[in-house]
Amino acid sequence: MSTGADSRDKFERGDSIEVPLAKIESELANLWRQSAEPKPGEQPKPISRACLWNLIVRVEGEQMFVAAKRLIDDISAVMPARVIVMHVEPDAPNTPDAPVKAWVEANWRKSGHGNSGSDEVTLWAAGAAVDRLPPLARSLMVTDAPVAMLWWGRPPTKNVPARELLHDIDRLIVDTRQLQSESQFAEYEEIAEADPELELVDCAWLGVRPLRGLCAGLFDPPHDAGKLEVLDRVRVVSGVQGCQSRGLLTIGWLATRLGWRDLKREKDAPNVRRWKATRRAGGEVAVELETRIGGATHGVAGLELEAGRDQWIIKRENQCIEVRGPETPDRVQPVRTHTDAELVVSALGPRGRDPVFRAALAEAVKLVGK
Repeated sequence: MSTGADSRDKFERGDSIEVPLAKIESELANLWRQSAEPKPGEQPKPISRACLWNLIVRVEGEQMFVAAKRLIDDISAVMPARVIVMHVEPDAPNTPDAPVKAWVEANWRKSGHGNSGSDEVTLWAAGAAVDRLPPLARSLMVTDAPVAMLWWGRPPTKNVPARELLHDIDRLIVDTRQLQSESQFAEYEEIAEADPELELVDCAWLGVRPLRGLCAGLFDPPHDAGKLEVLDRVRVVSGVQGCQSRGLLTIGWLATRLGWRDLKREKDAPNVRRWKATRRAGGEVAVELETRIGGATHGVAGLELEAGRDQWIIKRENQCIEVRGPETPDRVQPVRTHTDAELVVSALGPRGRDPVFRAALAEAVKLVGK
Protein backbone atom coordinates (compact mmCIF):
# COMPACT_ATOMS: atom_id res chain seq x y z
CA MET A 1 0.00 0.00 0.00
CA SER A 2 1.23 3.53 -0.80
CA THR A 3 1.50 6.24 1.83
CA GLY A 4 2.06 9.99 2.08
CA ALA A 5 3.22 11.90 -0.97
CA ASP A 6 3.36 8.74 -3.05
CA SER A 7 -0.36 8.13 -2.45
CA ARG A 8 -1.20 11.72 -3.32
CA ASP A 9 0.71 11.55 -6.60
CA LYS A 10 -0.96 8.28 -7.55
CA PHE A 11 -4.39 9.65 -6.63
CA GLU A 12 -3.88 12.77 -8.76
CA ARG A 13 -2.84 10.59 -11.70
CA GLY A 14 -5.99 8.52 -11.32
CA ASP A 15 -4.06 5.39 -10.31
CA SER A 16 -5.49 2.74 -7.99
CA ILE A 17 -4.32 2.72 -4.38
CA GLU A 18 -4.82 -0.32 -2.16
CA VAL A 19 -6.33 0.61 1.21
CA PRO A 20 -7.47 -1.29 4.31
CA LEU A 21 -11.03 -2.49 3.97
CA ALA A 22 -12.15 -0.72 7.15
CA LYS A 23 -10.64 2.63 6.10
CA ILE A 24 -12.02 3.16 2.59
CA GLU A 25 -13.99 6.31 3.40
CA SER A 26 -11.33 7.87 5.63
CA GLU A 27 -8.57 7.19 3.09
CA LEU A 28 -10.67 8.75 0.30
CA ALA A 29 -11.41 11.83 2.42
CA ASN A 30 -7.71 12.20 3.24
CA LEU A 31 -6.65 11.84 -0.40
CA TRP A 32 -9.17 14.44 -1.58
CA ARG A 33 -8.03 16.81 1.16
CA GLN A 34 -4.37 16.36 0.22
CA SER A 35 -5.13 16.94 -3.48
CA ALA A 36 -6.80 20.26 -2.64
CA GLU A 37 -3.75 21.50 -0.74
CA PRO A 38 -1.19 23.35 -2.91
CA LYS A 39 2.29 21.91 -3.07
CA PRO A 40 5.24 24.20 -2.19
CA GLY A 41 5.48 26.95 -4.79
CA GLU A 42 2.04 26.21 -6.31
CA GLN A 43 -1.05 28.40 -6.33
CA PRO A 44 -4.20 27.08 -4.61
CA LYS A 45 -6.36 25.11 -7.02
CA PRO A 46 -10.11 24.57 -6.70
CA ILE A 47 -11.13 20.92 -6.60
CA SER A 48 -14.69 19.62 -6.51
CA ARG A 49 -15.76 16.10 -5.55
CA ALA A 50 -18.90 15.33 -7.55
CA CYS A 51 -21.48 12.55 -7.42
CA LEU A 52 -24.75 12.33 -9.33
CA TRP A 53 -25.13 8.56 -9.02
CA ASN A 54 -23.96 5.57 -7.06
CA LEU A 55 -22.98 3.14 -9.82
CA ILE A 56 -22.36 -0.49 -8.82
CA VAL A 57 -20.56 -2.55 -11.45
CA ARG A 58 -20.25 -6.31 -10.97
CA VAL A 59 -17.78 -8.23 -13.13
CA GLU A 60 -16.50 -11.79 -13.14
CA GLY A 61 -12.92 -12.64 -14.05
CA GLU A 62 -9.93 -10.57 -15.06
CA GLN A 63 -10.85 -10.10 -18.74
CA MET A 64 -14.25 -8.61 -17.93
CA PHE A 65 -12.69 -6.50 -15.18
CA VAL A 66 -10.19 -4.88 -17.58
CA ALA A 67 -12.97 -4.13 -20.08
CA ALA A 68 -15.17 -2.70 -17.32
CA LYS A 69 -12.39 -0.41 -16.10
CA ARG A 70 -12.04 1.10 -19.58
CA LEU A 71 -15.80 1.55 -19.76
CA ILE A 72 -15.90 3.25 -16.34
CA ASP A 73 -13.16 5.69 -17.39
CA ASP A 74 -15.23 6.71 -20.42
CA ILE A 75 -18.44 7.02 -18.39
CA SER A 76 -16.79 9.04 -15.63
CA ALA A 77 -15.46 11.58 -18.11
CA VAL A 78 -19.03 12.88 -18.56
CA MET A 79 -21.05 11.44 -15.65
CA PRO A 80 -19.71 11.96 -12.09
CA ALA A 81 -20.58 8.96 -9.94
CA ARG A 82 -19.41 7.04 -6.88
CA VAL A 83 -18.44 3.88 -8.75
CA ILE A 84 -18.27 0.67 -6.72
CA VAL A 85 -16.71 -2.17 -8.68
CA MET A 86 -17.36 -5.67 -7.36
CA HIS A 87 -14.66 -7.81 -8.97
CA VAL A 88 -15.48 -11.42 -8.18
CA GLU A 89 -13.74 -14.71 -8.88
CA PRO A 90 -16.56 -17.12 -7.96
CA ASP A 91 -14.77 -20.18 -9.34
CA ALA A 92 -11.66 -19.68 -7.20
CA PRO A 93 -10.99 -22.26 -4.45
CA ASN A 94 -13.61 -22.07 -1.71
CA THR A 95 -11.53 -20.66 1.12
CA PRO A 96 -13.63 -18.99 3.85
CA ASP A 97 -10.65 -17.02 5.16
CA ALA A 98 -9.72 -15.45 1.80
CA PRO A 99 -9.46 -11.68 2.43
CA VAL A 100 -11.49 -9.12 0.56
CA LYS A 101 -9.22 -6.47 -0.93
CA ALA A 102 -10.03 -2.82 -1.70
CA TRP A 103 -8.56 -0.10 -3.90
CA VAL A 104 -9.58 3.54 -4.33
CA GLU A 105 -8.93 6.03 -7.10
CA ALA A 106 -10.21 9.31 -8.54
CA ASN A 107 -11.83 9.72 -11.94
CA TRP A 108 -10.85 13.24 -12.96
CA ARG A 109 -12.54 15.64 -15.34
CA LYS A 110 -10.51 18.68 -16.34
CA SER A 111 -12.24 22.06 -16.68
CA GLY A 112 -11.20 25.64 -17.22
CA HIS A 113 -12.03 26.48 -13.60
CA GLY A 114 -10.03 23.72 -11.94
CA ASN A 115 -10.40 20.01 -11.45
CA SER A 116 -13.53 18.01 -10.78
CA GLY A 117 -13.51 14.34 -9.95
CA SER A 118 -15.45 11.47 -8.50
CA ASP A 119 -14.66 8.37 -6.46
CA GLU A 120 -14.08 4.82 -7.59
CA VAL A 121 -13.79 1.91 -5.17
CA THR A 122 -12.84 -1.59 -6.29
CA LEU A 123 -13.66 -4.56 -4.10
CA TRP A 124 -12.07 -7.91 -4.95
CA ALA A 125 -13.19 -11.26 -3.57
CA ALA A 126 -12.75 -14.91 -4.43
CA GLY A 127 -14.46 -18.11 -3.40
CA ALA A 128 -16.66 -17.87 -0.31
CA ALA A 129 -15.63 -14.24 0.31
CA VAL A 130 -17.78 -13.18 -2.68
CA ASP A 131 -20.78 -13.29 -0.32
CA ARG A 132 -19.31 -10.39 1.66
CA LEU A 133 -19.38 -7.92 -1.25
CA PRO A 134 -23.09 -6.92 -1.34
CA PRO A 135 -23.17 -5.56 2.26
CA LEU A 136 -19.82 -3.84 1.69
CA ALA A 137 -21.12 -2.20 -1.48
CA ARG A 138 -24.26 -1.12 0.38
CA SER A 139 -22.18 0.54 3.10
CA LEU A 140 -20.23 2.54 0.50
CA MET A 141 -23.24 4.13 -1.21
CA VAL A 142 -23.58 7.91 -1.00
CA THR A 143 -26.87 8.28 0.86
CA ASP A 144 -28.29 11.29 -1.00
CA ALA A 145 -27.61 10.00 -4.54
CA PRO A 146 -29.69 7.47 -6.53
CA VAL A 147 -28.27 4.00 -7.06
CA ALA A 148 -27.79 2.19 -10.37
CA MET A 149 -26.29 -1.22 -11.00
CA LEU A 150 -24.52 -2.04 -14.26
CA TRP A 151 -24.79 -5.78 -14.81
CA TRP A 152 -22.54 -6.95 -17.64
CA GLY A 153 -22.81 -10.57 -18.76
CA ARG A 154 -25.10 -13.32 -17.52
CA PRO A 155 -28.35 -12.26 -15.80
CA PRO A 156 -28.29 -11.97 -11.99
CA THR A 157 -29.81 -15.35 -11.19
CA LYS A 158 -31.33 -16.04 -7.79
CA ASN A 159 -28.27 -17.92 -6.50
CA VAL A 160 -25.89 -14.98 -7.14
CA PRO A 161 -25.21 -13.09 -3.86
CA ALA A 162 -25.29 -9.68 -5.58
CA ARG A 163 -28.94 -10.34 -6.54
CA GLU A 164 -29.91 -9.05 -3.08
CA LEU A 165 -28.67 -5.59 -4.06
CA LEU A 166 -31.56 -5.28 -6.51
CA HIS A 167 -33.72 -4.33 -3.51
CA ASP A 168 -31.47 -1.32 -2.83
CA ILE A 169 -31.10 0.16 -6.31
CA ASP A 170 -33.21 2.51 -8.38
CA ARG A 171 -32.07 1.45 -11.84
CA LEU A 172 -30.68 -1.79 -13.28
CA ILE A 173 -28.69 -1.36 -16.50
CA VAL A 174 -28.15 -4.48 -18.60
CA ASP A 175 -27.02 -5.29 -22.13
CA THR A 176 -28.97 -8.15 -23.69
CA ARG A 177 -26.55 -8.20 -26.63
CA GLN A 178 -24.24 -10.09 -24.29
CA LEU A 179 -26.69 -12.84 -23.37
CA GLN A 180 -25.41 -16.34 -24.00
CA SER A 181 -28.91 -17.51 -24.93
CA GLU A 182 -32.13 -15.80 -25.93
CA SER A 183 -33.90 -17.88 -23.28
CA GLN A 184 -32.23 -15.60 -20.69
CA PHE A 185 -34.65 -12.83 -21.71
CA ALA A 186 -37.13 -14.53 -19.39
CA GLU A 187 -34.85 -13.98 -16.39
CA TYR A 188 -34.94 -10.21 -16.93
CA GLU A 189 -38.72 -10.30 -17.29
CA GLU A 190 -38.90 -12.16 -13.96
CA ILE A 191 -36.84 -9.40 -12.32
CA ALA A 192 -39.14 -6.75 -13.83
CA GLU A 193 -42.26 -8.54 -12.59
CA ALA A 194 -40.81 -9.09 -9.11
CA ASP A 195 -40.07 -5.37 -8.65
CA PRO A 196 -42.47 -3.10 -10.57
CA GLU A 197 -40.75 0.02 -9.18
CA LEU A 198 -37.29 -0.95 -10.45
CA GLU A 199 -36.22 1.04 -13.51
CA LEU A 200 -34.92 -1.60 -15.92
CA VAL A 201 -33.00 -0.34 -18.95
CA ASP A 202 -31.23 -2.26 -21.70
CA CYS A 203 -28.33 -0.85 -23.74
CA ALA A 204 -29.50 -2.98 -26.68
CA TRP A 205 -32.91 -1.27 -26.49
CA LEU A 206 -31.31 2.18 -26.41
CA GLY A 207 -29.12 1.24 -29.38
CA VAL A 208 -32.14 0.75 -31.67
CA ARG A 209 -33.88 3.91 -30.47
CA PRO A 210 -32.87 5.97 -33.57
CA LEU A 211 -34.26 3.29 -35.90
CA ARG A 212 -37.51 3.13 -33.92
CA GLY A 213 -37.74 6.90 -34.28
CA LEU A 214 -37.22 6.67 -38.05
CA CYS A 215 -39.93 4.03 -38.32
CA ALA A 216 -42.44 6.05 -36.30
CA GLY A 217 -41.62 9.16 -38.32
CA LEU A 218 -42.74 7.47 -41.53
CA PHE A 219 -46.30 7.57 -40.19
CA ASP A 220 -46.33 11.03 -38.63
CA PRO A 221 -48.85 13.56 -40.03
CA PRO A 222 -49.62 14.20 -42.82
CA HIS A 223 -49.00 10.48 -43.50
CA ASP A 224 -51.73 7.94 -42.77
CA ALA A 225 -50.90 6.23 -39.48
CA GLY A 226 -53.95 4.04 -39.93
CA LYS A 227 -51.96 1.85 -42.33
CA LEU A 228 -50.04 0.52 -39.34
CA GLU A 229 -53.27 -1.20 -38.27
CA VAL A 230 -53.49 -3.19 -41.52
CA LEU A 231 -49.90 -4.33 -41.96
CA ASP A 232 -49.67 -7.68 -43.76
CA ARG A 233 -45.98 -8.37 -43.22
CA VAL A 234 -43.14 -7.15 -41.02
CA ARG A 235 -39.54 -8.25 -41.49
CA VAL A 236 -36.64 -7.30 -39.22
CA VAL A 237 -33.19 -8.00 -40.66
CA SER A 238 -30.25 -8.65 -38.33
CA GLY A 239 -26.63 -8.32 -39.41
CA VAL A 240 -25.19 -10.28 -36.47
CA GLN A 241 -25.20 -13.91 -35.41
CA GLY A 242 -25.99 -15.32 -32.00
CA CYS A 243 -28.43 -13.71 -29.60
CA GLN A 244 -30.81 -11.51 -31.62
CA SER A 245 -31.80 -9.23 -28.76
CA ARG A 246 -32.18 -6.04 -30.79
CA GLY A 247 -34.23 -7.72 -33.49
CA LEU A 248 -36.51 -9.41 -30.96
CA LEU A 249 -36.98 -6.19 -28.99
CA THR A 250 -37.82 -4.29 -32.19
CA ILE A 251 -40.53 -6.82 -33.02
CA GLY A 252 -41.67 -6.65 -29.40
CA TRP A 253 -41.92 -2.86 -29.67
CA LEU A 254 -44.11 -3.10 -32.79
CA ALA A 255 -46.28 -5.81 -31.23
CA THR A 256 -47.00 -3.86 -28.06
CA ARG A 257 -47.52 -0.51 -29.83
CA LEU A 258 -49.83 -2.01 -32.48
CA GLY A 259 -51.74 -4.34 -30.18
CA TRP A 260 -50.85 -7.65 -31.82
CA ARG A 261 -52.13 -10.74 -30.02
CA ASP A 262 -52.35 -14.53 -30.32
CA LEU A 263 -48.74 -14.79 -31.46
CA LYS A 264 -47.88 -18.21 -32.88
CA ARG A 265 -44.78 -19.71 -34.48
CA GLU A 266 -44.79 -20.61 -38.18
CA LYS A 267 -42.45 -22.89 -40.12
CA ASP A 268 -39.04 -21.29 -40.48
CA ALA A 269 -37.14 -20.72 -43.72
CA PRO A 270 -33.33 -20.74 -44.05
CA ASN A 271 -31.98 -17.97 -41.78
CA VAL A 272 -35.53 -16.67 -41.18
CA ARG A 273 -37.76 -17.19 -38.14
CA ARG A 274 -41.47 -16.71 -38.73
CA TRP A 275 -44.52 -15.95 -36.61
CA LYS A 276 -48.15 -14.97 -37.18
CA ALA A 277 -50.12 -12.58 -35.00
CA THR A 278 -53.66 -11.23 -34.97
CA ARG A 279 -53.91 -7.49 -35.61
CA ARG A 280 -55.82 -5.20 -33.26
CA ALA A 281 -58.49 -4.56 -35.88
CA GLY A 282 -58.61 -8.19 -37.04
CA GLY A 283 -56.77 -10.11 -39.72
CA GLU A 284 -53.25 -11.47 -39.49
CA VAL A 285 -49.77 -10.03 -39.84
CA ALA A 286 -46.77 -12.17 -40.81
CA VAL A 287 -43.70 -11.42 -38.70
CA GLU A 288 -40.17 -12.42 -39.74
CA LEU A 289 -36.71 -12.14 -38.21
CA GLU A 290 -33.96 -12.72 -40.78
CA THR A 291 -30.25 -13.12 -40.13
CA ARG A 292 -28.39 -11.64 -43.11
CA ILE A 293 -24.60 -11.68 -42.75
CA GLY A 294 -22.30 -9.75 -45.07
CA GLY A 295 -23.78 -6.26 -44.79
CA ALA A 296 -24.00 -3.87 -41.87
CA THR A 297 -22.98 -5.57 -38.63
CA HIS A 298 -25.85 -4.30 -36.51
CA GLY A 299 -28.58 -6.07 -34.59
CA VAL A 300 -31.21 -4.33 -36.74
CA ALA A 301 -29.73 -3.80 -40.19
CA GLY A 302 -33.12 -3.46 -41.84
CA LEU A 303 -36.84 -3.05 -41.22
CA GLU A 304 -39.52 -3.76 -43.85
CA LEU A 305 -43.25 -3.10 -43.42
CA GLU A 306 -45.94 -4.02 -45.97
CA ALA A 307 -49.63 -3.17 -46.17
CA GLY A 308 -51.21 -4.19 -49.47
CA ARG A 309 -49.09 -2.64 -52.20
CA ASP A 310 -47.53 -0.09 -49.86
CA GLN A 311 -44.05 -0.76 -48.55
CA TRP A 312 -41.84 1.06 -46.04
CA ILE A 313 -38.17 0.14 -45.89
CA ILE A 314 -35.35 1.23 -43.60
CA LYS A 315 -32.02 -0.26 -44.67
CA ARG A 316 -28.84 0.26 -42.70
CA GLU A 317 -25.42 0.23 -44.33
CA ASN A 318 -22.10 0.68 -42.55
CA GLN A 319 -22.03 4.44 -43.20
CA CYS A 320 -25.62 5.43 -43.98
CA ILE A 321 -29.30 4.54 -43.66
CA GLU A 322 -31.71 4.43 -46.61
CA VAL A 323 -35.34 5.32 -45.90
CA ARG A 324 -38.12 4.64 -48.39
CA GLY A 325 -41.89 5.00 -48.17
CA PRO A 326 -44.82 5.22 -50.60
CA GLU A 327 -45.67 8.84 -49.75
CA THR A 328 -42.19 10.27 -49.18
CA PRO A 329 -39.15 10.79 -51.40
CA ASP A 330 -36.35 8.29 -50.86
CA ARG A 331 -33.60 9.65 -48.67
CA VAL A 332 -30.20 8.66 -47.31
CA GLN A 333 -28.83 9.90 -44.01
CA PRO A 334 -25.70 9.25 -41.94
CA VAL A 335 -25.60 6.34 -39.50
CA ARG A 336 -25.71 7.19 -35.81
CA THR A 337 -23.39 4.98 -33.78
CA HIS A 338 -23.06 4.66 -30.03
CA THR A 339 -20.19 3.47 -27.87
CA ASP A 340 -20.96 1.31 -24.85
CA ALA A 341 -20.09 4.25 -22.60
CA GLU A 342 -22.52 6.54 -24.45
CA LEU A 343 -25.28 3.95 -24.08
CA VAL A 344 -24.65 3.63 -20.33
CA VAL A 345 -24.62 7.41 -19.88
CA SER A 346 -27.91 7.56 -21.80
CA ALA A 347 -29.26 4.80 -19.54
CA LEU A 348 -28.41 6.96 -16.51
CA GLY A 349 -30.36 9.87 -18.01
CA PRO A 350 -34.09 10.38 -18.68
CA ARG A 351 -34.10 7.66 -21.34
CA GLY A 352 -33.49 5.16 -18.58
CA ARG A 353 -37.12 5.70 -17.56
CA ASP A 354 -38.92 4.00 -20.42
CA PRO A 355 -41.98 1.92 -19.50
CA VAL A 356 -42.30 0.80 -23.13
CA PHE A 357 -39.19 -1.34 -22.68
CA ARG A 358 -40.87 -3.63 -20.16
CA ALA A 359 -43.74 -4.24 -22.59
CA ALA A 360 -41.34 -4.88 -25.49
CA LEU A 361 -39.31 -7.25 -23.31
CA ALA A 362 -42.45 -9.24 -22.43
CA GLU A 363 -43.25 -9.62 -26.14
CA ALA A 364 -39.66 -10.65 -26.91
CA VAL A 365 -39.94 -13.38 -24.28
CA LYS A 366 -43.09 -14.67 -26.03
CA LEU A 367 -41.26 -14.72 -29.37
CA VAL A 368 -38.42 -16.78 -27.92
CA GLY A 369 -40.84 -19.17 -26.22
CA LYS A 370 -42.79 -19.89 -29.41
